[in-house]
Amino acid sequence: MSLPSILDHALREMRPKPPLKDPARLLRVAVGMTVATIVGYLTGTIGGLALVCVGAFLAGIAAVMPHNRPRLSAVSLTTLGEIAALFLGVVVHGIWWVILPVLFIGLLAGGLLRSVTVGLSMRVIVVTIIFLAFAEITTSWHTGLTELGLFAAGGLIMMVAQFLPPIEPAYATQRVAVADLYRALATDGPYGPAILTADRSLALVSHRRSHEVGRLTELVEVAEEIGQLLQAMHNRHDAADRPTLDAISGRCRAIAVGVQRGRLVNAEQIVLDEQTDADRLSNALVRAVNTASSIASTELPADVEASTASRHRPPSALDLVRAELRLSSPMMQHGLRLACAGVVAQLIGLAIGQATPADLVLRGHGFWVVVAVVLILFPDYGETMSRGISRTIGTVFGVGLGIALSFLPSTLAVHALVLTVLYFGYLAFRSCGQAYTMFWVVAWIAALTVGPAGAITRGVETLAGCVLAFVVYLIAPTWHGSRLSSLLTALLRAESERLRAIADLSEQPNDAAADAEVVHATARSRIARMEFTEAVHRASAEPRRVASGGWSADKIAALTPAVANISRQTSVMAAFATGPDADRREKVRLESEEFAGRLQAIAESIQNETTAPTFEPWHPHAGATSNLVIAVESAGESTAELATLVGGLDRH
Repeated sequence: MSLPSILDHALREMRPKPPLKDPARLLRVAVGMTVATIVGYLTGTIGGLALVCVGAFLAGIAAVMPHNRPRLSAVSLTTLGEIAALFLGVVVHGIWWVILPVLFIGLLAGGLLRSVTVGLSMRVIVVTIIFLAFAEITTSWHTGLTELGLFAAGGLIMMVAQFLPPIEPAYATQRVAVADLYRALATDGPYGPAILTADRSLALVSHRRSHEVGRLTELVEVAEEIGQLLQAMHNRHDAADRPTLDAISGRCRAIAVGVQRGRLVNAEQIVLDEQTDADRLSNALVRAVNTASSIASTELPADVEASTASRHRPPSALDLVRAELRLSSPMMQHGLRLACAGVVAQLIGLAIGQATPADLVLRGHGFWVVVAVVLILFPDYGETMSRGISRTIGTVFGVGLGIALSFLPSTLAVHALVLTVLYFGYLAFRSCGQAYTMFWVVAWIAALTVGPAGAITRGVETLAGCVLAFVVYLIAPTWHGSRLSSLLTALLRAESERLRAIADLSEQPNDAAADAEVVHATARSRIARMEFTEAVHRASAEPRRVASGGWSADKIAALTPAVANISRQTSVMAAFATGPDADRREKVRLESEEFAGRLQAIAESIQNETTAPTFEPWHPHAGATSNLVIAVESAGESTAELATLVGGLDRH
């Protein structure tokens, strides 16, 4: 992506999106900040007002951030973590040989946790910044304890405000993720990303022995079966299937609505006419959808409930983080880049405070450089540059407003009014885009202190952090284009292992171990596919001059549908792996092994940089069902196309 393209993308980012998103959540936060401002006003000092409002502000961020736990527990845990971080900062204030390593570890952890959820990552980073800020600004134990009390008051007020109605149902985030999965099935959209999102959401509550968690987990498993069967039916392109597909789409929508609202749906069953019922594929698909309806209705079948914990266990948060603990991982690189940049930013902030006149900037506020860095640095080039530019623009205008407001009368009442108006502006326009969020937040932060020095300090140090973030990414980048070959190899190996697991299950359909291996292999292939897809998307934003492993834009454009179809036909094979007919299962086993061999051969040629394999035409075995023949022919075309693309790579 050229500089004009980046600027164009940044300008598109600045086009305002609808304001006042999620008004109920915003109203709770607004009430909390209003009460906190009144309490701060009653302290009788601008400093006391500022600290109470900062405590409420940071707890409010926890309330409006995405969360995978119930709102009350997410806000409470984050607020208590912030208070604990402040206390730790007070304890070690001024001891930089302790502060900097803690900063490094906190930012590294925050970067890695992005592999679980962005919300969790940001919470850890916010807690780390609070530790750093109070470790720097605290001058004595007495001052620190006063700061702690005022900050905690604001945080606790915001925490209590979260008890205001409406109260979300239990596991609301997990319900939304599972509902989105069923909506994807209803609209014939790609369901792989939705399954991965649901899995990651359930991972954070998988340790709980809850009937509802079991229900949602089982709904995800049945959704995967429905998706596989839908892939097989779409392969046929048969107009006669349309009434069945429409009925399934309507039922999936009904399940999605009921799951998201926390209301049990009725167990309405789809009934096929006699001709459609004779079709094995239609019958299996409708049976799976009816099973999902039963799970989402009043009673969870006993045999389904008993199998929930053992058959489909979503990866835990620890599993997801552990998978990133390698230097080649983009999340590990992002975490290290964030941690190193954060430490350098703090040193620059300290230097700015020492090198500039005391009447121009505030001493002991170097952490604002770190704040800017963590807001700008993203795991990929496109996001860092485009969103970084829009955030920088918002920051510049926010500083300008903050400086202008600093010339208002410095009375406590005026100060409280200004902070309230700016905070309400942030709540109203935070959903409009990055520039609008930064404009209101920076203006609010600049108005925390009396006079222009605070606004100038935050402006200078924030801009220094923005520049540092851009420089750090260009010095230590993660170029996703150069990762495409290795990620494609990993994806092909994962799909090959999945196909071999399917072949084993076809041979032993009643073997619990074989069934479990298919589930686990499917989960591994899904993650590999998501990593590859995300890398393709991120590579499209990178400069053309950067080495891309031989993958030109044209090759990537042809590669994406070929890889998607390979995964689609693998899912079709999985749909046919079990059943009462031993002869049909044997055909699935033979075709799955052939498919796995072809994918393995392409993967080895990429890894070893050898000549791509040339495949003979793939003819289905005699006696294969028409549905299996369609899948085999489609898989044959895609593997041949992929081998051609790999053979045309310029690896030099």
